[in-house]
Amino acid sequence: MTVKDAGGKQKPKKPYPEFPFYAHRNGQWARKVKGKTHFFGTWDDPDAAMQNYEVEIHDIHRGRIPRRRRAGGVATPDQLTVADMVNLYLASQEVKKNRGKISLRHFSDCLTTGTFIVKHFGRSVAASQLKATDFASFGNAFPESWGPTKIGMEIQRTRCVFKWAADSELIPSIPNFGPDFKKPTKSENRVIKAQRCAEQGSLDFKPDEIRTLWSRSTGWLRACILLGINTGFGNADCGRLHAHHIDSKSGWYDLARAKTGIPRRFYVWEETRNAIREAMKSRPVATHDSDDSLCLLTSHGRPVFWEYTRDAGTVSRCDNVGKEFTKLVKAAKIRRGRGFYSLRRTFETVGGNSQDQIAVNYVMGHGDESMAAVYRQGIDDQRLIDVAEHVRQWLWMRTCGRCKHAQFSVADDWKCEACGKDHAASE
Repeated sequence: MTVKDAGGKQKPKKPYPEFPFYAHRNGQWARKVKGKTHFFGTWDDPDAAMQNYEVEIHDIHRGRIPRRRRAGGVATPDQLTVADMVNLYLASQEVKKNRGKISLRHFSDCLTTGTFIVKHFGRSVAASQLKATDFASFGNAFPESWGPTKIGMEIQRTRCVFKWAADSELIPSIPNFGPDFKKPTKSENRVIKAQRCAEQGSLDFKPDEIRTLWSRSTGWLRACILLGINTGFGNADCGRLHAHHIDSKSGWYDLARAKTGIPRRFYVWEETRNAIREAMKSRPVATHDSDDSLCLLTSHGRPVFWEYTRDAGTVSRCDNVGKEFTKLVKAAKIRRGRGFYSLRRTFETVGGNSQDQIAVNYVMGHGDESMAAVYRQGIDDQRLIDVAEHVRQWLWMRTCGRCKHAQFSVADDWKCEACGKDHAASE
């Protein structure tokens, strides 16, 4: 016997009262499990639907998405669609995100990559049928505005999706990506970097440029500039800095880098600590209580850098540090092509000249995979102080325009100790 659904389509009744499924309008027997509708077989074969259910229900209750592609049975590794593969991969990444194994930002990048994969290849294409030419076409579809670093990261994430699927036995094997779907080589990166340097110059700052930016800035932006050149802080580091992270008396910061979890310790100049104190004195009340302990807030009471999740699951950022710093660089007519992260590049460059790269890496929070790092049990604080002082001397050492005498001075306006000439901050 049959009944009609709302659209007038004939639907069968259950073959017996205890039958656990209902007749879905798409022609399959369906059941909701954990709030999601699952399909187990066509109307004309309720016994097969019951068998599919018994095979799949264990995976469903364990949070695994059953490998079904279309009406008529369970998808085999040869049949698994690109859309199903991506959804399964993202489900596994979401579990890692919820357990704190990967960051929200990384999950967002995986989500963006997965969306790009499905959009390009199509939802119903079998993942195992993709060939080298398909991946070459996929790589050619990348926007021309992408640089080699972004292209390399996108290719790596795409490869990870298919490798995960192969390792999980969802597809027979890792596909042949071909010779054209590879990350840019080191030589290609060097050529592009050389071209960029030829057009815009190096991406670091000169000491007089940083002093100009410092003298023209106020409040939280001045503190950020000093944090960038003193400690190698990036935009997000400034936005996440809490008052208890830095010992205001001794000047030490000792906290693992949020991005990688690698230990990070450095000495904060007195000038930097003073700038942070001044910024905290003039900051407004935090818009959200959770931000009340942050050192640096905008005039609207929000962090100078923060991230938020969109409805689609992707993560966007509100980077006030980058925006205001770019405006400042433009107003000061500093060489173009340098954002706030160039202060971190400058610290790495100048700090390396201190002849203690190990200490510089410790300040930057860079990983060290060498055997020496395995045996090294720490680093003497004096080495970290020496690096900080080396950069400090580089930044604040002034040269008299009249007699070429060099002396240390933090003041905007300074007088040469040798010839007595007054130097204005604009010089």
